[in-house]
Amino acid sequence: MRVRTLSLECSERLSRSGTRTVARVSEGESRIDLAVALPAASLAAVRCVERVSAEDHVALATMVSEGDFVWAGLVYGEQDGSQTVGLVETFHVSELDGLVARLLELREAFGEAG
Repeated sequence: MRVRTLSLECSERLSRSGTRTVARVSEGESRIDLAVALPAASLAAVRCVERVSAEDHVALATMVSEGDFVWAGLVYGEQDGSQTVGLVETFHVSELDGLVARLLELREAFGEAG
Protein backbone atom coordinates (compact mmCIF):
# COMPACT_ATOMS: atom_id res chain seq x y z
CA MET A 1 0.00 0.00 0.00
CA ARG A 2 1.45 3.36 -0.96
CA VAL A 3 2.06 5.88 1.82
CA ARG A 4 -0.13 8.56 0.27
CA THR A 5 -3.07 6.14 0.04
CA LEU A 6 -2.42 4.98 3.58
CA SER A 7 -2.38 8.54 4.94
CA LEU A 8 -5.59 9.43 3.09
CA GLU A 9 -7.34 6.36 4.46
CA CYS A 10 -6.11 7.23 7.93
CA SER A 11 -7.24 10.87 7.62
CA GLU A 12 -10.67 9.83 6.35
CA ARG A 13 -11.16 7.37 9.21
CA LEU A 14 -10.10 10.01 11.75
CA SER A 15 -12.41 12.59 10.18
CA ARG A 16 -15.39 10.23 10.36
CA SER A 17 -14.74 9.83 14.09
CA GLY A 18 -14.81 13.60 14.58
CA THR A 19 -11.04 13.83 15.04
CA ARG A 20 -9.48 16.74 13.17
CA THR A 21 -6.20 16.54 11.27
CA VAL A 22 -4.66 20.02 11.44
CA ALA A 23 -1.50 19.44 9.39
CA ARG A 24 0.04 16.94 6.99
CA VAL A 25 3.79 16.85 6.41
CA SER A 26 5.17 14.66 3.64
CA GLU A 27 8.74 13.42 3.82
CA GLY A 28 9.17 12.23 0.27
CA GLU A 29 7.51 9.02 -0.79
CA SER A 30 8.37 7.10 2.37
CA ARG A 31 6.46 8.78 5.21
CA ILE A 32 3.67 11.24 5.93
CA ASP A 33 3.09 12.78 9.36
CA LEU A 34 -0.35 13.90 10.48
CA ALA A 35 -0.88 16.35 13.35
CA VAL A 36 -4.16 15.55 15.08
CA ALA A 37 -5.98 18.03 17.32
CA LEU A 38 -6.79 17.08 20.90
CA PRO A 39 -8.53 19.31 23.49
CA ALA A 40 -6.60 21.88 25.51
CA ALA A 41 -4.56 22.85 22.42
CA SER A 42 -2.71 19.53 22.52
CA LEU A 43 -1.57 17.63 19.45
CA ALA A 44 -0.98 13.97 18.64
CA ALA A 45 1.33 12.84 15.84
CA VAL A 46 0.44 9.97 13.53
CA ARG A 47 3.12 8.81 11.08
CA CYS A 48 2.07 6.76 8.05
CA VAL A 49 4.70 4.47 6.49
CA GLU A 50 4.78 1.35 4.36
CA ARG A 51 7.30 -0.45 6.59
CA VAL A 52 8.06 0.11 10.28
CA SER A 53 11.61 1.18 11.07
CA ALA A 54 13.49 1.97 14.26
CA GLU A 55 14.18 5.43 12.78
CA ASP A 56 10.43 6.20 12.72
CA HIS A 57 10.03 5.10 16.35
CA VAL A 58 12.96 7.29 17.41
CA ALA A 59 11.70 10.33 15.49
CA LEU A 60 8.21 10.06 16.95
CA ALA A 61 9.47 9.41 20.48
CA THR A 62 11.65 12.52 20.13
CA MET A 63 8.63 14.61 19.09
CA VAL A 64 6.80 13.48 22.23
CA SER A 65 9.75 13.85 24.59
CA GLU A 66 10.48 17.37 23.30
CA GLY A 67 6.89 18.37 24.04
CA ASP A 68 5.74 19.09 20.49
CA PHE A 69 3.13 16.34 20.78
CA VAL A 70 1.51 14.61 23.74
CA TRP A 71 1.20 11.23 21.99
CA ALA A 72 2.51 9.56 18.85
CA GLY A 73 1.36 6.61 16.80
CA LEU A 74 2.72 4.81 13.77
CA VAL A 75 0.49 3.35 11.04
CA TYR A 76 2.04 0.94 8.57
CA GLY A 77 0.81 -1.01 5.57
CA GLU A 78 3.07 -3.93 4.72
CA GLN A 79 3.69 -6.05 7.81
CA ASP A 80 1.25 -7.99 9.96
CA GLY A 81 0.74 -7.49 13.68
CA SER A 82 1.30 -4.49 15.89
CA GLN A 83 3.54 -3.64 18.76
CA THR A 84 4.16 -0.82 21.20
CA VAL A 85 7.73 0.40 21.57
CA GLY A 86 8.32 2.96 24.30
CA LEU A 87 6.26 6.08 23.69
CA VAL A 88 5.09 5.04 20.22
CA GLU A 89 2.12 2.75 19.62
CA THR A 90 2.01 1.03 16.23
CA PHE A 91 -1.02 0.01 14.19
CA HIS A 92 -1.28 -1.99 10.97
CA VAL A 93 -3.64 -0.38 8.44
CA SER A 94 -6.11 -3.16 9.27
CA GLU A 95 -6.10 -1.84 12.87
CA LEU A 96 -7.22 1.73 12.10
CA ASP A 97 -10.24 1.24 14.35
CA GLY A 98 -7.76 0.72 17.21
CA LEU A 99 -5.97 3.97 16.32
CA VAL A 100 -9.27 5.86 16.23
CA ALA A 101 -10.30 4.35 19.58
CA ARG A 102 -6.97 5.36 21.13
CA LEU A 103 -7.29 8.94 19.86
CA LEU A 104 -10.86 9.14 21.17
CA GLU A 105 -9.59 7.99 24.58
CA LEU A 106 -6.93 10.70 24.48
CA ARG A 107 -9.46 13.30 23.38
CA GLU A 108 -11.67 12.41 26.32
CA ALA A 109 -8.75 12.40 28.77
CA PHE A 110 -7.44 15.78 27.59
CA GLY A 111 -10.96 17.20 27.51
CA GLU A 112 -11.39 16.32 31.19
CA ALA A 113 -7.93 17.60 32.10
CA GLY A 114 -8.28 20.84 30.11
